Amino acid sequence: MKRMLLLVTTLLLLTTTAVFGGGGRTQAPDSGGSSRGENKNGKKTVVVSMLFLDEVFREAKKKFEQKHPDVEIRLTYVQTKDNWKEGDRERFVKSTNAEMLAGRGPDVLVLDPLPMGKYANSSALVNLSRLMDQDSSFHKDLYFGNILDNLSMNGALYGMPLSFMLETMVGDEGAVMKAGAGIDDTVWTWNEFAETAKAMKKSGFPVAYAASPPSMLNAMVKADYSSFVDEPNRMAKFEQASFIRLLNEVKALFDGKVIADKPAVVSFKSAYIQNPEEFFSFPRALYKQPKLYRSPLAAGQKPGGFFMPEQILGINENSAVKSEAWAFIKFMLSDDMQGVNGLGGFPMNKDVYGRQLDQVLKKGKVKIEDGPEEGGTVDVNPADIEYQKELISGLRHPIPTNTSMMEDVLLKESKAFFTGQKSAEEVAKEIQDRANTYLNE
Repeated sequence: MKRMLLLVTTLLLLTTTAVFGGGGRTQAPDSGGSSRGENKNGKKTVVVSMLFLDEVFREAKKKFEQKHPDVEIRLTYVQTKDNWKEGDRERFVKSTNAEMLAGRGPDVLVLDPLPMGKYANSSALVNLSRLMDQDSSFHKDLYFGNILDNLSMNGALYGMPLSFMLETMVGDEGAVMKAGAGIDDTVWTWNEFAETAKAMKKSGFPVAYAASPPSMLNAMVKADYSSFVDEPNRMAKFEQASFIRLLNEVKALFDGKVIADKPAVVSFKSAYIQNPEEFFSFPRALYKQPKLYRSPLAAGQKPGGFFMPEQILGINENSAVKSEAWAFIKFMLSDDMQGVNGLGGFPMNKDVYGRQLDQVLKKGKVKIEDGPEEGGTVDVNPADIEYQKELISGLRHPIPTNTSMMEDVLLKESKAFFTGQKSAEEVAKEIQDRANTYLNE
């Protein structure tokens, strides 16, 4: 099953999260059980809580319980694909915050929409790095260590992703070559992207990029999120000089017409790539002669690619079944689960990823699913495979998945600056105040 494909012709789509819904949490119909710890049948019960019930967890429950007959996995959730109602994401976050910070809550959490840093700093989550070190059956080298290392907070991992997506910039390579624009995407920044775009525009090529000013700002903040939001310590840093400078830099991009809102044709588009095949097919859905680049860096950011972790699992520090919860997370990283179609994203398990790449190379062609060449194919060669491996091994900067409320603040409050109603300093202060209120709820 093919999960969400994110084509971002504007950075608004990069940073906007879906508004889901529902009422209270629901227990999966086949889960059974009524309490944490030990249930009425004498089995250990592991409660796994999530906002959205992904079918991969149903399959995991079934397979895990077959391997561990003394353990019951109970899935609790708010939404299914047919049950999305407005406001439920926010209610889920607030109710889970209250439980976790009061020492209650489920045994395992899917942390994607939740403030993981706040929980970690409040000692509400288990230090997974310690569990990995103490477990002789767990071999970290089987998984993408660069992903795990860059998700650590204060030297420890508190959330284990099951998969990840690549954030990339796809360029019209024909236009780039004709304009004579040289791009070194290993180190290029948004400022250098802007200079490239200006040079191309002078040569008669289209506007480089499509976005609205608030969405562009939002995405650039997310790309360097920890510089502006210290989630573990519940502190916002939007009044600092770097954010004031960022506001003015974004405005200059639009004043100079380097970036525009909803142009018909652009030379670059941002996209998330979610599996080995899309790496080859998706750029061809955008341009006839595409090239896939790393996304630009923020000023001062260390070189490295951007990624979005998915299905991040954490263990409640107050769980009575920590060892069983850890066994479940390890199972989710095993060959049994990392290769299933419903997982989505690039698998964390390197062996499974390698087999997927081998299959792509063996086929030699990948079908184009979208765009003007839909139904056609793209040839795959060993050099392309090596480039994909190189990009993945160089991933360094995580795109946070729990920022919907902060994004709402940025999108709403920054409009006053971009329309000339308020100064950068005034807007920064308002964003700072609202951000701190949210972080300390």
